[in-house]
Amino acid sequence: MEAESRTATRSTAVVVVLRVALVALAAGAVVAAFVVDRGGAVSTARRYICPMHSEVTSSRPGDCPICGMALEEVDAANHVAMPDDPAATGAQDIAVSALRASTEATRLLRHSVAAVRRNVLPGEVFAPAVVGADGAITARLYRDELATLAADERAEFVPSASPDAPVKVHRDAADPAVHAVIADVPFRPEPGAAAPPAGQIGWVKLAYKTRDMLVVRASSVIQSADGPYVLVFSAQRGNVTKRKVEVGKEWEGMTAVVRGLRDKETVVMGDTFSFDAERRLQAPQ
Repeated sequence: MEAESRTATRSTAVVVVLRVALVALAAGAVVAAFVVDRGGAVSTARRYICPMHSEVTSSRPGDCPICGMALEEVDAANHVAMPDDPAATGAQDIAVSALRASTEATRLLRHSVAAVRRNVLPGEVFAPAVVGADGAITARLYRDELATLAADERAEFVPSASPDAPVKVHRDAADPAVHAVIADVPFRPEPGAAAPPAGQIGWVKLAYKTRDMLVVRASSVIQSADGPYVLVFSAQRGNVTKRKVEVGKEWEGMTAVVRGLRDKETVVMGDTFSFDAERRLQAPQ
């Protein structure tokens, strides 16, 4: 009986020693990992963080599940990677703290911004068109539609008087006449196709294709004598930046952006007039 008791005691002691050793090894591994992480080479892994909710981080681009804003990339020193230098692009930066907007308006700014989105829209485009005296068929397209055309884009001219008799056409080599939102693009009948009479009106029907574009809320775009622009907002910098943009069609409260913005950039889309007025008051004279 006494021998069995001594055997049991030794077994218990061995179990305790093994458990202590395992705990020590686990602690050592944690410390070693911490030392390697803090004292070793700086990690090059990318990290993304929500500009409004610092607790939301990710190893890949995406949107914040709380507010929906685009996550911004941070570098190894935990600083947000900033876009191009505004001085080099002619943009105008104004610190939000310098704006004489009301405290409530400044506080609401975080709820008055939206990210630029890249949309992919499949479908056909019907552009109003007219036949000129020289036989060229001028189609009026939005600038975002123009950006998707090939140099020798094939299409059909559908006369209003005879929609059942379309004429095959191709884009002319002449440069389009580009306006603020639209562009007049010349087309020519394909070789062998009967040229429609001058003055005839109709539609140029573009081929069914998938067109991608950047879109913002229409309320983000501010019109001026120098052209449209938006206010790009950076929570990390604490400022708004005037940015000229080229826009296309507007539909259902959204506006297509042809040039001037990047996917996932954040723009002011609410109380735009107030913030822009304050920005202009603070601008150097």
